[in-house]
Amino acid sequence: MTTTAIILCGGAGARMRGVDKPLHPLRGRPLLEHVLERVQPQVDAVLLVANRQQEVYSAYGFKVIDDGRYQGRGPLAGIAAGLAAAGSNWVLCVPGDAPLLPPDLLQRLRTAVQRDAAELAVVRDGNGRQPLCCLLPQRLLVDLRDFLDGGGDAPRLWQERYPVAEADCSDWPRWAWSLNTPEEWTAAETYLRLWKDPA
Repeated sequence: MTTTAIILCGGAGARMRGVDKPLHPLRGRPLLEHVLERVQPQVDAVLLVANRQQEVYSAYGFKVIDDGRYQGRGPLAGIAAGLAAAGSNWVLCVPGDAPLLPPDLLQRLRTAVQRDAAELAVVRDGNGRQPLCCLLPQRLLVDLRDFLDGGGDAPRLWQERYPVAEADCSDWPRWAWSLNTPEEWTAAETYLRLWKDPA
């Protein structure tokens, strides 16, 4: 089950006053480095999907692509581009603004897919689904492009076209999955100093 991580770095950062969030410092280093530290050991390859500052992202040594023909259509555009560029049958998709992903995230999602004989798996954080933290087979790319070509943009709506397994991550804090505002960013600085892995 060879797996490529797709890290979505293409958002406009509107609620962060246009900041390129994955490159913004968190506890003294770019947030992307926190994401990579958690994700890279779990997968066979890493792919960065970024629409801005590609030369900066390229310095990390991974392949960098943009949203391609669906640019401006939100995170599903990045997922489609990542699925097309990934050289594996499965992709682990995570947002580039996730400060504290579980070190066993991929295993939790794999277990959920196998348990439910589902097409894909998403994280459930205890309050609801985190649709951008998901495990997808590459074969869904054709249908995803059809969905985008038909005007669809919402990750949740696209995922609901399939049997979806949920990986229980309720032991992980809600703020671990994304940082969207300056207030959340400031709070995460404090949380990370105090954080103790439940494992």
